[in-house]
Order: sequence, then structure tokens, then C-alpha cells
Amino acid sequence: MKKDLFLSVVASGVLASQVLSAQTARKPKAAAPAAKAGVAVWTPDVQQFLGVQQGSFTMVGLNKLSKAQLDALVQSAKSNFYGDPGKHVLMCPAPVQGRKVRVLLTVAGDDASGQRATEIRQAIGTLDGVELVDSATSADRALHVVIQEQTLGKRTIGYTASYMTATPCTDDSRKTDAELKGQLGTSTVPKGTDLAAALARMLDQDLQSVRGSR
Repeated sequence: MKKDLFLSVVASGVLASQVLSAQTARKPKAAAPAAKAGVAVWTPDVQQFLGVQQGSFTMVGLNKLSKAQLDALVQSAKSNFYGDPGKHVLMCPAPVQGRKVRVLLTVAGDDASGQRATEIRQAIGTLDGVELVDSATSADRALHVVIQEQTLGKRTIGYTASYMTATPCTDDSRKTDAELKGQLGTSTVPKGTDLAAALARMLDQDLQSVRGSR
């Protein structure tokens, strides 16, 4: 069962989506700061697709990502971008009651062998009250992960991961899939299996917002 919602989403304590007033819309866009090689910096795309304003970039921890991780996270959000939520009616899942929370997992980035994705899938699959699904239409929550390999010379020394949780919805006016963004963050546990366990713990806490009474 789904409900029509006009929603603004809080990502790490920051208002992730807002309806701009006509006065605000007339103001020129803030210029992006000069980027250093390999370092994540705020850009207009970060505000448009992740909902994080320039003054909040450091507050939510996005400055801790590498440029490659931030670019991948923005690209993931672009694929589910639905525009100004104040101008659309979104159909989103009701709180889960009496069944498992259905989770859609996507893993991208430095994971050519698929080993990291397998470890993350196994860790999340062992969470109590969670069922992994393969489509947004059947999911209550989504977890998008971007892996980045850490090297020293030519030797792999570990991995980091940026992640974004979201609620899969439907844009009722456009009849297309949409997502309401939840948490943005990064995990720097170097070992693959430990990284997967850290992401699973994060998701378990995140799912409290969609779990109903059982």
C-alpha cells in the first residue's frame, strides 16, 4: 500500500530537497570552488542531485570522499532524479508492518570481480528482518554503494565505499520511478568483509525509519 506524499528529505540532518521561491530562483547560482586533483568539492550538481547546499557540504561529510567517489555518487543520483519534489506527487511505500523490509542493493565502482558486491550482499542478507530484492518497484528501501580501491604503488591495500540510502517511489505525474534520498556517507574500513559488515550495520540503523510494528 502506498501513500501520496509531498516530501522533503533530510540527509544527515540537512534538508535535502526544497521548494525554491521565485525570489530565490532569481538569484545567480553559487560558483563551485576550484577543485584540487582527486579531492571532492561542492559543485552545482551536488546541490541539484544530492540536495546538499554549498554551506552544508562539509557538515554532511561529503568532503571526506574522493572526487571519483563523489562523481560516482552524483551519477547514481542522476539516474533516479525526478526534479523538484514540490511540483510532483510521489507514491512511496507505507511503513513496513508484519513482514521483512525489502531492500534493493546496487554496487558500482572498483569491483570488477564482483567480490565486494558479493560480500556486501551476504552481510545485508544476514540482517534480521531484511529481504533482498532485485527491482525498485518491489523494494521498501534502496542502498547504493560505490567502491573505491585503495592502492600503495601497485599493491591493493584496501577499499573505501561511499553510500546513499533511499526510498524507491513513483512520480505519479510522470509515471516514472523516483527516489527520496536518505543518508549519504562513507565507510573507510579497509578489509572487504569488514567493509561489508560496516555497511550492513549502517543499513540496519537506517531501516528503523521504515520498519513498522511486527
